[in-house]
Amino acid sequence: MDRPKKQHQPPLTRDVILDAAQKIFVERGFSDTSMSRIAKEANVTKSLIHHHFGSKEQLWREVKNRRFEDYFATQKERLRTAGIGVEGLKEAIVRLFDVLRDEPDTMRLICWHLLETTELERHEEERELTALGLARIREAQEIGIIRPDIDPGYLLVSFFCLVFHWFMARHEYLRWIEKDPSSESTHQEYLDNMLKIFFEGVLPR
Repeated sequence: MDRPKKQHQPPLTRDVILDAAQKIFVERGFSDTSMSRIAKEANVTKSLIHHHFGSKEQLWREVKNRRFEDYFATQKERLRTAGIGVEGLKEAIVRLFDVLRDEPDTMRLICWHLLETTELERHEEERELTALGLARIREAQEIGIIRPDIDPGYLLVSFFCLVFHWFMARHEYLRWIEKDPSSESTHQEYLDNMLKIFFEGVLPR
């Protein structure tokens, strides 16, 4: 007598857990997200999550890294190979702006991270990209493309602030200047004006 064939479930993967974790982290932030909630969303056991990721902190880092994986890889390659110049810096800002415009959940994850009281370690990819960016700015200063009296670290921070804060608070600020916050055209208008203002300020005197 033949035994009935078992019904095999699709294999569980890291991506299933990462998808569930990303959804919950976006909705509730890091501190208010439990491994139990993620396990329920992914339809897996907590032990399986710990097997793949070890801890909630590591799972958070993996979620963030996955969202920025293509950005990190592309930017690092461009910083390593592109010629030194203002256009390369502009391209880096535009690339980050596009990532956040096209993937709104990424900005929500970053905002939650900034609001958390738990100090989470930076990912190695972030460290490498930051180091490359600072090195390229210093090289541009040495050959006179960027003013030498500007601190490279603060210049890099300014890049991120100008981009990140737009996606955090643009609805409030656009009301101040009587622009329509719901209009998609304001993204490009802000980017164009921000680049003009920023780069005219960093060019050599």
